[in-house]
Amino acid sequence: MDFFMEFLNQNLAYAVFVLMAVTIILIIAVIVCIVKILKLNKKTSPDISDKEETLEGRIVEFETKSKEIQEKYDRMIEALMDMNNNINKCVQKVGVIRYNPFPESGGNLCYAVALLDSENNGVVLNGIHSRSGCFTYAKPIELGVSEYVLSQEEKQAIERAMNGSYTSDEREAIMKEIKKQYEEEILPSRLKKKKKGHVPFVKKEHKPSEI
Repeated sequence: MDFFMEFLNQNLAYAVFVLMAVTIILIIAVIVCIVKILKLNKKTSPDISDKEETLEGRIVEFETKSKEIQEKYDRMIEALMDMNNNINKCVQKVGVIRYNPFPESGGNLCYAVALLDSENNGVVLNGIHSRSGCFTYAKPIELGVSEYVLSQEEKQAIERAMNGSYTSDEREAIMKEIKKQYEEEILPSRLKKKKKGHVPFVKKEHKPSEI
């Protein structure tokens, strides 16, 4: 201890100089911290005029854009489901059978054509060509069958249409997943907004035109 005090007395000037240097460095560090804190408070302060440059403004902007993106995504899902429903109602399966019911004539000029959608609903057309004229008959088809008696050629045309069609299993799996998400997430949100008086998306019903 005596040695330390003696060393300190002999080097007092150097010790004071070191302490002063350390003190100045600490003061500078404190000033830098204070300046950074003031800048941070200025950016997060809600009282400044330009909120877009603040952290709060950026968070609000991010939340707003996220809601807009979610809204557009929900509408895209609804539009995709609507398009898929329309596609399912379009003619996707076609079967054609040419035949000759009259032994005295040749060329297989008669035909049966089945036009079905994805659920095997549609119509089968039967065109009969003879020397006395041409006749065409149409019979509605529901789920692959008809309430009217079908000829052998008409049954063959329907069978060919159903067996020769192609449906992507991947598309069906994707649409099944999208439909599940729509029913569990998007539809409840839509109904909730509708109760509040805000209807962001209204599906139009297409009425068949009268001929």
